[in-house]
Amino acid sequence: NYRLLSLAKFPDPTNVSSATIFLASLALGAAGAFADLIVPTPALTLPKKIYGIGVPPFHVDDNVIVPVLSGLACEQIFKVCRWPLDLKLATHLVIR
Repeated sequence: NYRLLSLAKFPDPTNVSSATIFLASLALGAAGAFADLIVPTPALTLPKKIYGIGVPPFHVDDNVIVPVLSGLACEQIFKVCRWPLDLKLATHLVIR
């Protein structure tokens, strides 16, 4: 998270400190971890029949919930940091 945010194209880079980027990346990591904790394992599934009527196979797992909740948390973190919600992040994450 820190590397991706530090490479982002901020409209006014003078208003963004490394401490703010660190705290935002820490909050994003914590939000993702908590989102992963609230998803039950194994995934929630519907029974094959409800009151004798067949239902389609449907399940809720961490591939659905975690990105949604992490995205909502990201939006709120960006608002607190007063960063634009359409912030252009790094195109590629380069590890050196």
